[in-house]
Amino acid sequence: MNTLLIRSMTLLMCLALWLDSHAQFLMPEPNWDRSLALHAAHVIESDATIKSLFQMARSGNNEELLDSLLVIQQDPDISSPARDYLLFSFTLGLGDLEANAVSPEVLDFLSTYEVRTLVAHDEHPHIGVPLFNIRGAALGVRNAWDRQQAASRALNLMPASADLWILSYLSASRVERRGFVDALHLASAEQLQRLGHSALARLDERPELTVVAAWAGLESGDFEMLRQSITRGSGPGLPGILKAASDQLSTEENIRLLDQVLQLGSDTSAALAIAQLAPAQLDEPAVREMLFNTLANRNLGAAAALVLAASADPEIQDLLNKIASQKDGLARQRASLAIRTRQTDKEAGL
Repeated sequence: MNTLLIRSMTLLMCLALWLDSHAQFLMPEPNWDRSLALHAAHVIESDATIKSLFQMARSGNNEELLDSLLVIQQDPDISSPARDYLLFSFTLGLGDLEANAVSPEVLDFLSTYEVRTLVAHDEHPHIGVPLFNIRGAALGVRNAWDRQQAASRALNLMPASADLWILSYLSASRVERRGFVDALHLASAEQLQRLGHSALARLDERPELTVVAAWAGLESGDFEMLRQSITRGSGPGLPGILKAASDQLSTEENIRLLDQVLQLGSDTSAALAIAQLAPAQLDEPAVREMLFNTLANRNLGAAAALVLAASADPEIQDLLNKIASQKDGLARQRASLAIRTRQTDKEAGL
């Protein structure tokens, strides 16, 4: 048995060493010092060149633009940092132009461009990363344009049936869906009502419609639609929706929404509601009572403790100390967590 164990451990150690060396082999090494590369990037005057590239882009001279980019790529008189910086600056600027302002060939060139200037990774100094991430910038431009076009398409679909709008949203990509949500902020109250009710009707089967129903409710002032979408729904859009609700709803509506989500929502939704809705309402006795009552909740007590910990109100801190002095229970543990968190934040100067 001992022999088998030793063999297994030896095999695992060899495998770990191989994986480590293989990873180092695959990852490029830095070829420039960061400060020297930044200095070299700004040695040449690039403004005139970048201005010329944008003139070609705005006038639709895609073939001439692509030829110019190829010349820059192959120019031996331009240092690698200066070349990468020039193309990076141009790529970032494309995001300010109308969608598809340049041809797919131009964007493909930038999306596949191999950066020459690699500097040390902040946490892994033996691994080289692009000083000017041109591919990443090109992806950002492509996503921004896809989002713009999706928003325009969503606006054009508004007068049509709500069902068609919802089906188009469901068939869209993740980036395009953001464009559809952008369009909700420009819709009329009547359009929002139709879209919101259509989304709510499908919410149980398609939880990704949560963001549509919730924004429709918030933008149209339909509190009940907003409440239902948050208590029944889920998804990565909830934090942003709850933050917007905290800013736009009245104090009374915020308290009602927090209470409803705590009672009817999932633990995830309830924790998000505590984090987003409660901090701005801690002066309200009803909100304080909700949070202190939640301290003993196995799944939500920590979220309530963190919000209470951030308060400088003496009454809140005194009550936390009182609960923390009790003999046992989850509420005591969470109150102690809140006190420790506040003390740590003070020591850190937060």
